[in-house]
Amino acid sequence: KFLFIVRIFCCILFIVHQIRSIATLAITTLLKTGAESSVERLMKQISSFVSEISDEFKIVVVDAIRSLCARYPRKHAVMMPFLANMLRYGTSSLNDGGYEYKKAIVETIIAIVEENPDAKTAGLAHLCEFIEDCEHDSLATRVLHLLGREAPKTPNPSSYIRFIYNRVILESTKFTSLRKQLSASQVRAAAVTALAKFGAQCAELRPSIQVLLKRCLLDSDDEVGYLHTITKH
Repeated sequence: KFLFIVRIFCCILFIVHQIRSIATLAITTLLKTGAESSVERLMKQISSFVSEISDEFKIVVVDAIRSLCARYPRKHAVMMPFLANMLRYGTSSLNDGGYEYKKAIVETIIAIVEENPDAKTAGLAHLCEFIEDCEHDSLATRVLHLLGREAPKTPNPSSYIRFIYNRVILESTKFTSLRKQLSASQVRAAAVTALAKFGAQCAELRPSIQVLLKRCLLDSDDEVGYLHTITKH
């Protein structure tokens, strides 16, 4: 009797999984084939749907949104906040999203920033908020490199300095294990590199950047100190 109940339960789980697979396929098909005039309606429809599916299916939805953004770049104002909410609130009540899921969202926002100048300011702002509390150092490093490349060209480059410098001063005491310390040092090194790019491209910010880079001399991490030494010249 117990085995029979287990089998019934497994069948139910399989059916639910199949239903979600079909629903994901349906919604991504709509995203990939929908007209520009239907973007707002589609985004409202999938808002509640994505909270009920696994990371695997959410990544499929994110990829479809990326295609939609490429097709209708003027609709970035609708899709960017949706992606930011997915990045901020994660995937379920059990966790805040796995690495692959968050990577898919970050890469999508980066693609929009690089391909659509009108979306750059909003996209960079969302990514800055993300790295303030990011548990994946490789993603934080990826964002910092993007900030160093794109943010100095924005109308208000000084607004990004705080987010970047926070990664220098906060990452240094974040972890205790050697592996985590090594990973965090890469984040700090990326932040120093990004700051140096601001100093090189934004003359009005150069004095402030020099002050921050001098403070980096006090960093006990060899990689960070070395980067400061070669960037200050």
